[in-house]
Amino acid sequence: MSDKSTILLVDDDFIFLEMLKESLVDEDKYNIVGFQSGEECLNHLHLKPEIIVLDYFLNSENPNAKNGLDVLKEIKKRDSKVKVIILSGQEDGNLVYDFVRENAANYVVKDDNAFDNIKKAIENAL
Repeated sequence: MSDKSTILLVDDDFIFLEMLKESLVDEDKYNIVGFQSGEECLNHLHLKPEIIVLDYFLNSENPNAKNGLDVLKEIKKRDSKVKVIILSGQEDGNLVYDFVRENAANYVVKDDNAFDNIKKAIENAL
């Protein structure tokens, strides 16, 4: 068995997801798996991730897709120990509060520093 930490990335923007994956792949200590929907992520919790980086808006491809808050609640029901880092373009304080209330480990805004901030959030969570 690998001693690498398993990290699941969830973002419906394929290009952003691939760029995020690329930014973390240099870190040889991570086993990184990406998904374009929260539903796909939920179907792969058997991978026992230490961390899930989860986008808030996940409905660009499927208008009926669960949003990040709904997915977070479901993840925590199934495995309360997994750390979930929320990723969003929203800087809405109420939204941040909702995620904190649901035990998100961190909240990273999608801005010019997002990749660096996600790396730092992952290191802090581990």
